[in-house]
Amino acid sequence: MWWCSMNLEEYINTMIEMHADHNDNMHDYFKWFLRNSRIYNTINREESKILSKNAIIKECYNNCFKSLHDTYKIKSKVLKYIEGYTMSLIPIEHAFLINENNEIIDPTLAINTKYDKRSERYGSEYIGITIPNDLLLQFRSNTTKYNQYLPIPFLYYQEIEGKDL
Repeated sequence: MWWCSMNLEEYINTMIEMHADHNDNMHDYFKWFLRNSRIYNTINREESKILSKNAIIKECYNNCFKSLHDTYKIKSKVLKYIEGYTMSLIPIEHAFLINENNEIIDPTLAINTKYDKRSERYGSEYIGITIPNDLLLQFRSNTTKYNQYLPIPFLYYQEIEGKDL
């Protein structure tokens, strides 16, 4: 289990190396992801917990998409949709939100947690790409043009780089 001892940046670098010899664009995608992503470490537990009330386990993409417009429930007034990875026991693909203070708001991993740090399920580290809201809506609504089985950062990469995966 080599991935348990590394951080998320090291994990992405490993993915770059793994795809170096393949005849696909995944090598370029992971290089692009690393260049354009950001690491986040500060979690706003209070706002995550509030937005987790209507969240569903294992539906981070939908939970975050729906929560973008729930700012009336929390103090943060501007939320950005981020897709990337979180480090739990292993790196997992994950969607989360960022507020105007660059704090992580994670309605999915806040489900069934208490404010006690010993019982929480949040990742120890998050890395991701900010997906502009207009493109997010476009990707999610146009199922004939965009492959709905690809994570949105793949679609975003295809859109701005003009490359297929």
